[in-house]
Order: sequence, then structure tokens, then C-alpha cells
Amino acid sequence: MTRDEADGDGGWGHEGKTALANVLVKALSVPVEKACRIVLMVVAAPLLGAAAFGSYQFALATTTMLALFTDLGMGIWTTRALARDRQRAAAIVGTALRIRFAAVLPYLAIVGLCAAIAGPGETRRALALLGLAALVNAFIDYFGAIFRGFERLGDEARLNVLRALLIAAAGLGALRLGRSVSALAVGLLAGMLASAAYGLWVLHRRYRLGFGGGAFDRALARSAAAEAFPLWLAGLLSLLYFKGDVVILKAFAGNAEIGAYSAAYKIFEGLMILPAVLLAATFPPLARARNQPDKQRRWEAALVALLLTMGAVVGGVVYLGSGRIISLIYGAGFVRAVPSLRVLAVAVPILFLNFGLTHFLIARDLERRNLVFAALMLIVNVAANLILIPRHRGPGAAAATLITEISLTICCLIALRRRPGDVPESPIQ
Repeated sequence: MTRDEADGDGGWGHEGKTALANVLVKALSVPVEKACRIVLMVVAAPLLGAAAFGSYQFALATTTMLALFTDLGMGIWTTRALARDRQRAAAIVGTALRIRFAAVLPYLAIVGLCAAIAGPGETRRALALLGLAALVNAFIDYFGAIFRGFERLGDEARLNVLRALLIAAAGLGALRLGRSVSALAVGLLAGMLASAAYGLWVLHRRYRLGFGGGAFDRALARSAAAEAFPLWLAGLLSLLYFKGDVVILKAFAGNAEIGAYSAAYKIFEGLMILPAVLLAATFPPLARARNQPDKQRRWEAALVALLLTMGAVVGGVVYLGSGRIISLIYGAGFVRAVPSLRVLAVAVPILFLNFGLTHFLIARDLERRNLVFAALMLIVNVAANLILIPRHRGPGAAAATLITEISLTICCLIALRRRPGDVPESPIQ
């Protein structure tokens, strides 16, 4: 009997221990990654000055957003496919990479167009260099998706920590040689390339996979595209409704209110790493349990209880300590952010739960419903913001987020009433 078959017969067994170990590894690596990025920004901002740092942030945000379009949903699709059938790893990775490569030339063309429109100067050079860095970063993230599919989050953690350290070291080193946006961008690109080289080495040495992955399977490619595209599009729509409130707030309230609300939202957004770490470790066994209803129910029930408990504790702490948290992080000048943070704190348990529910849908091969729900939530969020922001400003935008999260919970629960395991067959068995 294989390990997976043994796990499927009853208890948590090896899968539960693996998931717990992966959660711990991920939880230990994330603070190091965050600290490296914070150090880089804290040092770079005064060295560059406000104007140059603003140019850098614009180029970084633009290229990071554009690089999202190169994923095509292949990251989470690969994790799910590998979790179910690692014997076909070469075909899965090779096919997914071939599909992703199709997006590279359009991405580079768009980045080149943005750089041309920006005109000569630092911004153009930053867009070109950071555009290449963002592309390399997107493939490093894909290596992480492969590691998650094999449930070796230790490999992903080492890659992510090394990437953060190399980027910080190369970026700071470049700034010492030349205090310019171009120098910083060159440093970041060098750090990304070194990280990618390490990731490729791990894939080849431990997984026997090259950058080409393996044989390209046309039938697999068709099913991969059909399954991954809804995942990708749902992610983009979710990004829109998470970020769109600032645009509406700008139209009705002005920069001061945006600053206060953004300060509160940054804290709310930062809390998302907690359920993200948990689901990164537990998604593979969830995906494997697709045709084992009892096992799937156990995993889902345990995760719902854990997410709600964790969300209630974190949300309660943020709500009760909102004034002190804002004062500690931002200072007394951001006191108007406190009401928004309190509303967002109420949404934290629901946000944590929704991380689980949306992953349950994907694990059950119901990604098309995820897409429909993301589109609906964009409509709900925009409508709620338009109604609430003119009257309540920042807290109104926070309330719109709460309403959106509640609406998503209702949609997911209705979809998940379907009996676990009673889903269409996937070509990845």
C-alpha cells in the first residue's frame, strides 16, 4: 500500500504531519522575507530622495502588475495537478511552462511600450530593468508552485528567503555604487537572476526537472488551459475589487482620507499572510481528497474551525487595540485611520474563512464558480463603495470590504453544499 493510499483510508497520518511541518516552515520563513524587503525600502527611500523613490515605486508597481498576466493560472493548476499525480511531473511542468512561455513576448512588448511612453530618463530605464526582474520573479514564483505540489515547502522557503536576501544585498550594494533608480533596478535584477539560478539547480538536482520541464502533452495542455484560465481571471478580478476602493475614495474624499484608509488597509492586508500560509501547506492534501468525500469533509471541517478561530482571535486583538496599533505604526497623525481599522477588524474572521472556502472550490475542481463569484464580488464591491464612501468616507470603504467578504462567504457556502467528491472528472488523476 502506498503512502497516499494509507492516508486515504482513515486518519490524518503522514499528510497531517507533513501539513503541520510545512506550516511551521512557511511561518518561519515569511518574517525573514518581509524583513529583507522592509530594510531595502527603508534604506533606499532616503538615499534616492522622494522624487526618485516615487519613480522607482511607479515602475515597480507597473511591472509587478503586468507580470501577473504571465501566470495564466498555471501556478495553482500545477500545484493541484502535482498533488494528485506526481508520476506525471515532467509532463505537467513541461506543458505548463510551454503555456507560460507564450505570454512572455506579449509581456515584454507591453513593458517596452510603457518604457517608450515614459520618455527618456530614469523612469524609462527603471521600467525596462524592473520589467525583466518582474518576469524572472514570476518564474521563481512558479518554481515555488512546483515545490508546493510536491509538498516540500522547505524548498520553497529556502528559495524565497534566499531571493529576499539576494535582492536586499544586491539592491543595497548597487545603491552604494550609484544612488539612482537605475542602479537599484540593476541590483534587483541581479538578485532575481541569482535566485532563479538556485531555483533551477534545485529543480534539476532534487526533482530531475529542467527549465523546459519535460515532454509537452497537447491533450494535457488543452485541459490545463481550460482549468487554469478561470483561476487566473478570478485572481485578477479579486485584485480589482481589493484595490478599487482607493480609486473611488479619491473621487469623493481626497488624498488625506486615502492616506488614512490606506494606513488601516495595509494592516488588514498584512494579516492575509496568516491564512495564506495555512492554505499553502494544506491545499495539496485537499486536492488529492477530491474523490474521497469523508477525507475531504474532515480536512474542510478542520480548516474551517481553525481559520474561524484564528480569524476571531486576530480580528479581536486588532479591533480592541486599533488605536494603539495605528499610533505605534504610523504615529498620532494617523488617528483618523482608527475607525476604518475597526471596521476592517470585524471583516478579518470572514476574510480568513474565505481563504479556505475559495481553496475548497479549487480543490473540488469548481474553479469556474470561483470566477463567477469573483465577478459578482467586483460588482458588489463597486456598488457598496459608491453608496457608502460619499457618506462615510474611509470607514465606508472598509464597510464595503466587509459586505463584499460576507457576500463571498454566502456564495461559496451555497456552491459547497454539493456533496464533496461529487465533481466532474479531471484529466489529472
